[in-house]
Amino acid sequence: MANEDFGDFASQVRALPVAARKLLCVIARQAYHGVLRSKDPGIATMPEVHEACGLDVDAMYSALRILRDAQLITLDGEYPFEEIQFTGTGIVMETILARSEAAKIPIESVVAELRFELL
Repeated sequence: MANEDFGDFASQVRALPVAARKLLCVIARQAYHGVLRSKDPGIATMPEVHEACGLDVDAMYSALRILRDAQLITLDGEYPFEEIQFTGTGIVMETILARSEAAKIPIESVVAELRFELL
């Protein structure tokens, strides 16, 4: 991953509210390490994200709209079985997740707290 891709992503994420940044981390975990094996790699399902995020449905959908409007994710399918997929930022999120796991740093410390220097 090029440093400019990482920098562009960091700039884009800085504009988001904390709740949306935290949900982005949950989506990354579920998309790349979720328990549902019947889905394609890189996709998170609404039920698994909802269960893992700790938000009520309205708060979760509000944060999802922010992420979608920021063009970080796409939503596909019908409620309650929508699938969430990263846009062009998927490789960046997958790389951040892998690097944070390798360094034993929670992804939330990097993305939600805007501490990209940890990687």
